[in-house]
Amino acid sequence: MTIKMKGGQELSAFLQALPERLQKGAVRSALTAAAKPIRDQARANAPRESGKLAKAIKTGSPKVEPDGTVRIKVRLSGEHSFLGIFHEYGVRPHFIAAGDSDLSPRKLTQKARREGSSESGGVLKVGDAFVSGGVMHPGIPARPFMRPALDTAADEATQAFADRLRSYLKSKTGFTAPAVLTEVEE
Repeated sequence: MTIKMKGGQELSAFLQALPERLQKGAVRSALTAAAKPIRDQARANAPRESGKLAKAIKTGSPKVEPDGTVRIKVRLSGEHSFLGIFHEYGVRPHFIAAGDSDLSPRKLTQKARREGSSESGGVLKVGDAFVSGGVMHPGIPARPFMRPALDTAADEATQAFADRLRSYLKSKTGFTAPAVLTEVEE
């Protein structure tokens, strides 16, 4: 996704005239504001079996890279956050064996597909039933929620960035920052 800004050079010149601490504060505040619509949209898109996955969607702190760029992440963190990758990208069908097996999960899956057999030993609990040996997990289809949130909320995020930058600089300096217009392209 490409976000084009008009008036970026004027805004950059305006920011360069300010003290470095004020520049960093303005950009960090604006990035935090820009991340919120994307985070909120991702939470709305998240699968709702328990609601814990949606609660695990967090906004990170703005970070300054060595090359001078500043970034912020909308990420999964906390309880049930590991499930997000399974929902976002899906899971291929695979074999799950109970107990210890000499074969890797990949080899077990290949063997189960070839022979239709299960490994012996151990017991698995699947729902309320106990299964000895192993089972072929059918996999789950991808149900993306993070990337569609970015696609859906990109315009709102860029507008939030511009609005927060303008209001931050107005409150700290009394000056109005140049207007920045954005266009989002796929």
